[in-house]
Amino acid sequence: MESLLTVEHGQELAEDLARHGHQASLGDGLDFVNTLAYDKGLPQERLTDAQTAVSWLESHALLHHEMALNIMAEAANAEAEDRLLSRIRRVRGALRELLDAAVEQRPPAGAALREVNRALRAPYVIELVPAADGMSLDHRHEGDPVSGALARLSEAVARELTGQKVRRLRVCANDECRWVFNDHSPAGRRKWCDMSSCGNRAKAARHRARQKEMAAGQGPLC
Repeated sequence: MESLLTVEHGQELAEDLARHGHQASLGDGLDFVNTLAYDKGLPQERLTDAQTAVSWLESHALLHHEMALNIMAEAANAEAEDRLLSRIRRVRGALRELLDAAVEQRPPAGAALREVNRALRAPYVIELVPAADGMSLDHRHEGDPVSGALARLSEAVARELTGQKVRRLRVCANDECRWVFNDHSPAGRRKWCDMSSCGNRAKAARHRARQKEMAAGQGPLC
């Protein structure tokens, strides 16, 4: 019982850090990468414009609301918005390449590695601040808050890529999906992002292929 309480207490501390320090989790990092999803092999862009991208960062507690409003106010024209959106998508694409490389057990493209390393350099400080019941962990931005948000997303993914559980990272085996996920199954052998969708479609496709092979092997009926 004592060991269980210790584990639960550790989880509570981690959750507290995520709430107050606005740290990104691995789930946040993978969600970010999956904002460019695929449906039947066709790309489905979820960060369609700068406002949507900034709102996504805010919804994942990586930006304060007032900060998000200020960012969009500073992106006062279409050119500035395009630069902002391009920067966010560029880091996302680089993280995707690093994840694909890890799953495929190959070195990542140098350009992607450089992009993520640039994102990781953004200054961001965790500090203790007074609270009504004592103190809490908070954060202080030093520089551009979007860069800070991208740094935290990149750090969450980078820590997993360099950790002992990197082999639990998966890309859905359905080539028309390619969803990135973390395999929490006991055996660690999941191939599909979801068995009820991609898994069943793959089984059905294999069945059709076998039926076709059997029909071809029988030859024409006389």
